Amino acid sequence: MNLACYVASSSSEGTLSIGSSAAALHDVARPDAETGSPCSVAWWIADRHEPTISEATRRLAFLREHGPSPHAFSPQQSMGRLTIDRVWLDDIDVQLLIAQLNADLHQRYPEPGALVFSLDPADIVDGVGRLLLAQLDGRPVGCGAFRVLDDQPGSAEIKRMYVAPSARGNKIGAALLDELEWSAAQLGIRRYALETGPRQPEALQRFHRAGYSACEPWGAFIDKPFSICMAKTLAMSSIP
Repeated sequence: MNLACYVASSSSEGTLSIGSSAAALHDVARPDAETGSPCSVAWWIADRHEPTISEATRRLAFLREHGPSPHAFSPQQSMGRLTIDRVWLDDIDVQLLIAQLNADLHQRYPEPGALVFSLDPADIVDGVGRLLLAQLDGRPVGCGAFRVLDDQPGSAEIKRMYVAPSARGNKIGAALLDELEWSAAQLGIRRYALETGPRQPEALQRFHRAGYSACEPWGAFIDKPFSICMAKTLAMSSIP
């Protein structure tokens, strides 16, 4: 794996570099003179991945909003190697993570009929949805998916988000959500919806922080006492 580094510029689209280490990039992280915010960012990329300016500006925005994490950090820092890649439901690593998620939810909501689980292969085909797996230093640590809502034009449902307890505190949940929203936006999605529950305070906090607010339930979540449905809509200027 290599490191990508981006240095923003007020007079151009900025400079994007690739190196095997922070030292190899010969870049110095510095704050913006007016705002004090970072104007350079680094992140890990796969050997054959070609980063773009669009990707770089998203990483810089993530760093400014969330602070340093394996998803986006200062070029002067050393962070674990985080990758977030598309996988399918037959991937053994994502199956194990989803099994852990299901076990956690059953423990929180033992009441019969309290939970609604659904993610089918047809939900994550091209043009319909995507399933992502996060790995930190080669270890599977999180997953998440989205699927387009056919009966709600321009909307997609965020599903099956989970971060293993051993990896929490690294902002991997926020990174997964960022990647899912971006992937859905490429399909013309501008409204994201999701369902969580009152006994998941960490999830509620994460989604509130990401701009989600309560919305009307839909589909299988209607009349479910333990369902909290949330949504957010992108401004037109924010759509890639």
